[in-house]
Amino acid sequence: MIRVVFFLSFTLLLHAIEYKSDITSKYISYDSFANESAMLGSTKLKFDNALFTTNVSVEYFYSSEYKERRYLLLNELYLRKDFEDYSFTFGKSVRYFGEMEGFNIADIYNQKNYILDSFDKSAKLGSWGFFGSKYFGDESLEIGLKFYEEDQKYPTDKTPYTSFSMEYDETLQLSDKRATPTLMLIYSFVSDKLIQTQNKIILLHGYDNKRYFLPLKQNTIAQYAYQVNKYLLLSNAVYKETIFKLESSYTDVLRDTNMGDYAQLSFGAEKIFYDFDGADIGLYSEYYRYIYLQNSLKNVAISELYDNDAFVAVKLSLNDVHSSEIKGGILYDLHNHEEVYKVEVKSRVVDGFILNAEFLRILPKANTLFSAVGESTRCTFSLTYNF
Repeated sequence: MIRVVFFLSFTLLLHAIEYKSDITSKYISYDSFANESAMLGSTKLKFDNALFTTNVSVEYFYSSEYKERRYLLLNELYLRKDFEDYSFTFGKSVRYFGEMEGFNIADIYNQKNYILDSFDKSAKLGSWGFFGSKYFGDESLEIGLKFYEEDQKYPTDKTPYTSFSMEYDETLQLSDKRATPTLMLIYSFVSDKLIQTQNKIILLHGYDNKRYFLPLKQNTIAQYAYQVNKYLLLSNAVYKETIFKLESSYTDVLRDTNMGDYAQLSFGAEKIFYDFDGADIGLYSEYYRYIYLQNSLKNVAISELYDNDAFVAVKLSLNDVHSSEIKGGILYDLHNHEEVYKVEVKSRVVDGFILNAEFLRILPKANTLFSAVGESTRCTFSLTYNF
């Protein structure tokens, strides 16, 4: 860490720097836990020299109530070099795959930051790796390499964010060495047959981004990482101003007796109505499905919400001087009848300041992912300053 700070300080002295920061004051009210005040934020730095561009992202969180929700994290530190038809990235980075609003099957590179918020899909932990891309007009071919697997922290039963009724051992259990690399090959292309589609094919060999949980010892569970061959197809098409989306995958599990092969499928549609009485209205509908190909998987918790679920959401953009937005969504488990409701209101009060309010309601069933938390309600109010 000292070397990283020295390197950044030395570079800043030599080169002009671009930076973007935000700081948020947040108040969170729970119906069955102590209310929480929090301060969080991030700083992103970017600076160039003759050889490459350096990108740095630092995130922090401080909770008034829960000690494990206090951290300072160097989430990204990577070098990037762009040529006319090539680009190369090396270091710790966050990457996004997929375009679904609720959940992305194709988000296979980073682990989620559950300490921050399990319902925020942008809350990710940076991973160390390398990416090299070659561009051919509307097509591109990318090779990715993740260097190793990291431990993942989960909230305990003393916080409102827990998913477990047992103690959690943070030491990751692996089917091979921790530093066994994961290789990805990503091909992106456009097809003009019938209607125009944007497509992505991803092949992965190595550790799956999904992990499962099994008892490690009495009253203690641990997280297990396993190796796979994974095949993914992503596609979206525009037809009469409606966007149709597809994400699918097949996972061939290698040398793990607890896990069986499985497939995942999600599809949805997005429709935007512009200038509807001065506002824009976006409608979203999505469906997610696991397909169990072997019985062994059914006996292992894979800690996913999106097993046989439907997601419906609406977004209202008021197009006012404050860029105000209202978003609401429902996630409904068609098998367990578990329900999650979320409403978010956002508005820019003055330049640089954004006011945000959020309502989250969880209605779980017995022996499901949220049964450890139980029926719960969370209301959040925050003020963010961007500079």
